[in-house]
Amino acid sequence: MMNMKGILLLLVLGCASLTAVAQSAGGYEVTGVLADSLSGAPDAYATVRLLPRGRQQAVAVAASDERGRFALRYGVAGDYVLQVAGLGRRTLSRNVTLGDAERLDLGRLLTQEASTELGGATVVAAAPLVTSQIDRISYSMADDPDAQANTMIEMLRKVPLVTVDGQDNITVNGKSDFKVYVNGKPNKMMSDNASVVLKSFPASVVKRVEVITDPGAKHDAEGVSGILNIVTATAAEAQTSGYTLTPNLRLSTRDVGGGLFAMAQLGKLTLSANGGINRQFPGKVTQENERETFGDTYYHLLRGTGSGRNKSLFGYGGVDASYEFSDRDLLSVSADMFAGNHHSWGDGLTQMFSADGTERYAYCARTNQPSRFHGINTSVDFQHQFAREEQNLTLSYRFSSNKREEEAVSLYSSGYDMPFPLEDLMVDPDGKTQEHTAQADFTTPIAKLHTLSVGTKYIYRINRSDNTELTRPAGTDEPFVRDEERSLLYRHRNDIAAAYAEYMLKLRKFSARAGLRFESSHLRVTYPGSTEREAFSARLNDLVPSLNLGYNLKPTMMLRANYNLRIGRPDITYLSPYVNHVTPFAISYGSPNLTSEKGHNFELNFSSFTQKFSLNLTAGYSTSVTGLTQYSFVEEGVQHTTYGNVLHSKGATLNAFANLMLSKATTLMVNGDLNYRDFKSYRTGDRNHGFGGRVFAMLRQELPWKVKMNLGGGYNWPRINLQGSSEKFFFYFASLSRSFLKEDRLTVEVNAFNIFNPRMTFHSVTESAAFRSTSDVTVHRLGRVGLGVSWRFGSLKAVVKKAARTIENDDVQTQSSSMQGGMQGAGGVQGMGQ
Repeated sequence: MMNMKGILLLLVLGCASLTAVAQSAGGYEVTGVLADSLSGAPDAYATVRLLPRGRQQAVAVAASDERGRFALRYGVAGDYVLQVAGLGRRTLSRNVTLGDAERLDLGRLLTQEASTELGGATVVAAAPLVTSQIDRISYSMADDPDAQANTMIEMLRKVPLVTVDGQDNITVNGKSDFKVYVNGKPNKMMSDNASVVLKSFPASVVKRVEVITDPGAKHDAEGVSGILNIVTATAAEAQTSGYTLTPNLRLSTRDVGGGLFAMAQLGKLTLSANGGINRQFPGKVTQENERETFGDTYYHLLRGTGSGRNKSLFGYGGVDASYEFSDRDLLSVSADMFAGNHHSWGDGLTQMFSADGTERYAYCARTNQPSRFHGINTSVDFQHQFAREEQNLTLSYRFSSNKREEEAVSLYSSGYDMPFPLEDLMVDPDGKTQEHTAQADFTTPIAKLHTLSVGTKYIYRINRSDNTELTRPAGTDEPFVRDEERSLLYRHRNDIAAAYAEYMLKLRKFSARAGLRFESSHLRVTYPGSTEREAFSARLNDLVPSLNLGYNLKPTMMLRANYNLRIGRPDITYLSPYVNHVTPFAISYGSPNLTSEKGHNFELNFSSFTQKFSLNLTAGYSTSVTGLTQYSFVEEGVQHTTYGNVLHSKGATLNAFANLMLSKATTLMVNGDLNYRDFKSYRTGDRNHGFGGRVFAMLRQELPWKVKMNLGGGYNWPRINLQGSSEKFFFYFASLSRSFLKEDRLTVEVNAFNIFNPRMTFHSVTESAAFRSTSDVTVHRLGRVGLGVSWRFGSLKAVVKKAARTIENDDVQTQSSSMQGGMQGAGGVQGMGQ
């Protein structure tokens, strides 16, 4: 009998064979000519969309040609809104009705320049909408049909400057210290646990994803290689009551999840809410570790093998509301919360060998690691719009609280010839962070071409870490006893005050933004109940400049250059001196004496977007001499892992995004980057350098009967770090989707991912002058077959309005996620060769 893989393969090949007879649907045609309202010149390559009234998703997309002419075709009669958007132009909207005649000619439509907006270039026609602005690159999920039944983690593989590896770890611009925003507001839940959260977050409720590579003076200067801004709602001019409700369901051989997005408007009050849940089925992981100590011939090679399983449950919910007291006063309120758990367990064997291959000792370990986490983020923004256009004042307050509770139990047995007595270990590290933020921002135009923004901000942050270790003799049923020397209470308070000024200039072809930000940080560290450790404090002051330049070579071609200085303050993971005894031969701990890192970043971007071909090229260079990094060393047979301001780094990156319309029904997209990294540390004596990168390609084909097919794949080369490299990864996928009902309200998709490689091994290396450590983690059931369903109810013309400015705390350098629960690698199996 044919198995599932064979059925799916025949399905994909059978649909592909139909592409030869694919043809565009008939129906109604809307035509017109776009021209500048002042000069009368044709508005070339503007994006023209047709949206059903009350909806935010286009059902047809086209572009004006060199003479400003456009033609849109759609096969369903009804009431629609025609929207025109172009480079540096105001959005133009017209109500149209299809049904009276097959062809509707709107004649000459006049467009206007948006003088206060920074220049950008837009990918047009039916291709995914990509925008290049002076400080960011955007990818439009609303115009990508794959978003209707996929999660954000799957869609991010298409986004320029974003990399998702085989274990769903995310990097932005080649680095992992990025921040995640939702609708312009920082989201600590997503920043700390991006991979886990975005696996559950439906892409169907996202309008676009913005990769902000140069945040500018308005944003905090700390710890950000980039910002991933997920936009789900923007302000709308319509003031119509109504509602919309979009539930979605996803089921695959690896997990099951669902979500709900809802919006409603009652007069001047607008509400939106979203929530979701994801359950990961138990998955098997096997792992092999080796650590070779070069200078020790007796205890020379430590080898570990083991297997384990892990599962997780995650849920989230959020609500946004806005109320217009008047045409000039807007109040916005938002809140989101999350909770979940992760559980991993496994068994392992550890052996020690001498250089001649003689086994010196061995032991077995069984581990059990449950963890729980929850948090809440709330914010309030009040915006007053003055009589002068684009002049506004925004007052904001934000509160966030995040807590994690973890537990790891390691039971040892079958030990022989041990050089020390084995002890069972119970570790109970709990952490909590609370944060209060107040902010004020004022923006005003100066004459027609100039804009000035100033603001101030204060953050009060408390980090608490309670770490308890208990031990007992291995192989006994004695009660665990608290180890006072190993247990530690840690408190870290950080007060941050900041002020900024930012100037913007917008000419017809040239745009510029220059900013300067001053930040003062005062930190205090205490150890409650400890007489051996002394409290200490420190103050750090930083001036942070930024500069952005943009020039429109043509209406659809832009060149931009950016420079910024970024600083990174260590979070509690880096700072806490608590010693985590991972295994009898591996410990990890932070360093309370760390200081901020500073990095200089330069970027040059070229964007050229036409109706059939789109190209975006980004070249970047970064350098730092006080970088925060994790490093390891071996002392008396124990591997120590800690952090330090010891990294001297230089790096260059070239990113390319290309979108080619091969025909009206066929689109090819390629996205990738090539980078070179050079890391060294004078303190540890380590140096590592080399090339890395990734490539992603996808073919989208529209088939008869409104079926859409996607075929794609990619490859990630190993990433270089100070003492080694991470794993390489390749993937491939196929999907078929179709929309049903009136206005395509129901979307169904079947998809497959790595179905012919359900098991994959990830190899990583850590090496110094004294030792070399390797890890091979094999993830089983990596391949999957899935089904996604999204159904939209109701109708709404307006969406939640947002204040022009809001609080954005992107200031902390984070290292680990509470989701990981103390796991090693991807497997969550401790005690396997460490």
